[in-house]
Amino acid sequence: MTEDEPRERIRDAALRQFALLGFKGATVRGIAADAGVSPGLVQHHFPTKDALREECDAYVFAALRGLRDRGPADADLVANAHEVLALIVPYVATAMAGDTPTAARWFDELAEGHREALTNGERGTFLPEGEDVQAIVAVHTAMELGLAILNRHLYRRLGAEPNDPAADVRIARARLYLATRRTVGEELEKHVREGLERFEHGEGSDR
Repeated sequence: MTEDEPRERIRDAALRQFALLGFKGATVRGIAADAGVSPGLVQHHFPTKDALREECDAYVFAALRGLRDRGPADADLVANAHEVLALIVPYVATAMAGDTPTAARWFDELAEGHREALTNGERGTFLPEGEDVQAIVAVHTAMELGLAILNRHLYRRLGAEPNDPAADVRIARARLYLATRRTVGEELEKHVREGLERFEHGEGSDR
């Protein structure tokens, strides 16, 4: 066992325990049991629970940046992302639901990644000129994070256990379908846009 292995095992156990029980509910003893080490070893590497949480946050930030930098066109990344995402998605969901300062940083980090991908042609397309890029990026980020926050319900609906690889493939294919095909017809889009413009200019029937 290398010198870093116990620290990494403790960090991974903390990610699971924090996601399962929340930051207040998780205990050093529970994290130690999950990692298969003594509570003393946990405190040797991380003197406080806050220090352990900071380690988890740093790991998640690094993982998100790594995924963003490699991009969706990296087939190896797509094929091997399950292990990383299975560990960090429940943790991110817990943090986002708690509306912590970390949650705001993650939202902005993810939004920046989506902004780059939607405006630099990385996905093989660009946002049309005249569209509200800031709003589109913010809404897209919130929708993506919704998959993490509603993670358990998503798997339940698919009749699968959380992080089931077969269900993950189904989810990824569904996301790809929604990203590449129109889900409303052009005529409906025209009517909705017209209604939004009327609302924007105070032309609604109740205004």
